[in-house]
Amino acid sequence: MKKNSLQKFFEWSISHVNIVLLLVGFLTLILLLPSSLMNKPPVASLDPSGKVFDLTEKIGKNFSPRTHIQTAILESKNGDALTSNVLNELLENEKKLLDSDKKKDLTPGNLEKDSFLFKYFNPITQTEVTGIYSVASAIQQMLISHPKLNTTLENASNEQIKFAINAIMKSDFAYIISDAISIESKKEKRIVLGEEIDWWISPAIFINVFSDNEKLGGGVYTIGISSDQSTINKEILDRKIQTLLRGKQNTYNLWSIAIDVNLESEEQGTESGIFITFTVIVALGIMGLALRSYWAVALTGIGIGILIIWLKGISILLNIKGGLTIDMIVPIAMISFGVDFSVHTIRRIQEEKNLNIKKTFIYGMGGIFTAILLAFLSNNIAFLANTISQVESVKYFGYSAAIAVTSAFIILGFVVPLIFTKISKKKFKSWGNSNTGKIISIVLGSFVAIGTGSSIIVMIAFNLILGTSILILVGIFSVVLPLLYFTDEKQKSAHNNNSRSLQKIFSIIFKKGIISLTEYKFITLIIFSLITIFFAWYAIKLEATFNVEDFFDPNSNIVKGLDKTDKHLGKKGGEPGIIYIEGNFKDVETIVSIKKLILNLENNKSIGRNLDGTPTLFKPNILTIIENGNSSKFSKKQILNISGITISDNNSDGIPDTNEQIESILKFSLENGIYNNEGELIYTKDRVKDVLNINDKTYSTQISFAIPGTRSLKKTTQAWDSISEDIILLENLSTISDYGITGSPFTRKAGLEATTRSLQLSIPIATVGTFLLLLLFMKSFKYSIITVIPILLVVIWLYGTMYLMDFGLNLVTATIGAISIGVGIDYSIHMTQRFRKEFTNNPNKYKALLSTVNGTGISLAASAASSIGGFIVMSQAPMPLFSSYGLITAIMIIMAFSASVLVLPSLLMIVTPEKISKKK
Repeated sequence: MKKNSLQKFFEWSISHVNIVLLLVGFLTLILLLPSSLMNKPPVASLDPSGKVFDLTEKIGKNFSPRTHIQTAILESKNGDALTSNVLNELLENEKKLLDSDKKKDLTPGNLEKDSFLFKYFNPITQTEVTGIYSVASAIQQMLISHPKLNTTLENASNEQIKFAINAIMKSDFAYIISDAISIESKKEKRIVLGEEIDWWISPAIFINVFSDNEKLGGGVYTIGISSDQSTINKEILDRKIQTLLRGKQNTYNLWSIAIDVNLESEEQGTESGIFITFTVIVALGIMGLALRSYWAVALTGIGIGILIIWLKGISILLNIKGGLTIDMIVPIAMISFGVDFSVHTIRRIQEEKNLNIKKTFIYGMGGIFTAILLAFLSNNIAFLANTISQVESVKYFGYSAAIAVTSAFIILGFVVPLIFTKISKKKFKSWGNSNTGKIISIVLGSFVAIGTGSSIIVMIAFNLILGTSILILVGIFSVVLPLLYFTDEKQKSAHNNNSRSLQKIFSIIFKKGIISLTEYKFITLIIFSLITIFFAWYAIKLEATFNVEDFFDPNSNIVKGLDKTDKHLGKKGGEPGIIYIEGNFKDVETIVSIKKLILNLENNKSIGRNLDGTPTLFKPNILTIIENGNSSKFSKKQILNISGITISDNNSDGIPDTNEQIESILKFSLENGIYNNEGELIYTKDRVKDVLNINDKTYSTQISFAIPGTRSLKKTTQAWDSISEDIILLENLSTISDYGITGSPFTRKAGLEATTRSLQLSIPIATVGTFLLLLLFMKSFKYSIITVIPILLVVIWLYGTMYLMDFGLNLVTATIGAISIGVGIDYSIHMTQRFRKEFTNNPNKYKALLSTVNGTGISLAASAASSIGGFIVMSQAPMPLFSSYGLITAIMIIMAFSASVLVLPSLLMIVTPEKISKKK
């Protein structure tokens, strides 16, 4: 746009403010409609594409789980969970759980009333049980059935209970106890009821509860953020189960393990909402002090609210998918960008305050427009660079942030300064600059900060219409009504001499400090180069991590439950990993290879270990199905009667001799289940179908195992690498059509790695794109290069600091990295553009820099102080996701400001000639 055309546009705008307001109001009203009339877009996936996710999908298709399993850990208050009072309280609470299910009281709110506990075959009782069969239930069964005991848990002594436990541990069903007790359990020899027994003591026990997965919506349950209703149903049900199993907790404490990630995040996010409100309040308050203007606070606060409306409305219209980073992080980040646009334009307009209203706006906006336009375009380049990501949530973050920055540019970079220019030269009738007038300004300023802060958090986290209603009320009381008591009299020069004196002192010190650094520019750059090298050394060490403490309050149930699990489960168990295999299983060599694979897994140090040292491989699996069929006299007889096939194993390797025999065992097991020699059912046919499937003559199976320590990405990676070596023996088998490793630890790993790769790609793309944009506008290679340098400095300093502060790369911190590029280039563009403009009018580059620092430098300080103050408040939020976001963002803004006012001026002095040429 040509200069004359731009001036004409500004002149038309200031002359037709009412038309501009009507257009903005109409568009805002239109953008409110989508949230009321249209369905909200789905949540963007946190998962990229890839083999590990394809296999998860195949497992969901071929082995849709019949059960949803909740695991809880019970920790005794007296140090031993295997005692009468603890077990009795647990058994009583189990009965209450079963009774509640019969009454259909466990039903999640949005489902039809029903019973949800799953009925399954119990090999101990050889009967069907409902939902739960814990250590307490097993001991109760032994107490009743053992001839030396013949009692119940309610009446049994601790000696009788220990005797019953010893009897179970010596039976074929010892796993009922051994799998449930803590790794800190111990035993000692004692004489009880005339026999020497193992007297077991365990500080904790694990409890499993089985629910009907299909009734809850089906699908494969994974631990992570999701908007899937079946996942929410399961979390609601699991919480009800946890409450009933806890009871009064007289003798124990109980935590269910990772059952409510979504509900917990929603609740902790709500608790942190007040801190987001305070972030807005503090940012606006500091801005008001820096600009010494009530109107700047009022209009900026309302402008940020309108920005949120535009962001929400446009996102729904364009079907921009949502999620944590998109629905929460992007709007919060826009507080910083919105304040930045507003501060720079209003501060520039204030510099022209001695002119009439029309010229004030034309010259003020004319002096800043190129800079904010470049900032707007470069921010969009930085954010849109993320759209190359394979991770859907990162991609849509880029789109959402670009929409938000565009809205901020229009509303806070143009409309707010336009209205500010029109009304800022008004004062209270009668009170003028009296103490009463100052008090009114403070009270109204506080009201607008609190009101807009409240409306913004309501819009972001709860309800857009309700938040908009609050914003309208704030606008009426903070802008419309006060204007009724204003005239067009010109304001006097000062509101508060003390305030101005303090700001003048700051301005003098600030300018003197920056100019002093440029006088020793080479020393300054050497010092900052050394600082950058220091941070770069640590930045390259920054790795992707997934620690639950990075997202949830350390005192929350979800974190405590995982901590207790690590303590009492250790290497005995862990999060399930899965090997999926598809192909022709009617082949002896194929089964032999699968047996070798399972032997490899049994020796793999990344796989969990039971108390007796055996690997935590979940049964049944395809090998146990075949070996049981091969060894069970009952099964072999049944197969012979049904199909006429005799099962033989001449080499005694546990695998039948022919392909035909293997096929007959697999079919028999799928149709009848797995039996022991005496004909007792060990696993039902449904349990077999959980791990073995046949479809159009193609078999598929899943082999599951426990991986301890998956809260650490390093351990998850080690497990992935070692299991990948184990499974490579399947690579050249012609009978295997597909195979691979999956499971929630590995899908998380893949997601984090994809996020990290996205960041590694987006930073150079954003940097190069911004450089080309600056080169196009500035038509100067040297000024374009030095303006981009602060981006790289901020990224290096930020990631080095994150490493030193023990942060890792995750979805949130990677998002902050993307935002840091936008903020870094924003600040440096303002400095470079203002300097070039001043240098055009003043050939002395130091005087031009002094004018730049006095104008844009002070504006940057005001903008940075507002954002830093606000985000420091957010760093106090109880939810680490928000507190770490607030802290790291505050540090990032400090670094962006430092790079722009401490490093960039020295670079400007180096590349700028002593005198401007006549042509220029």
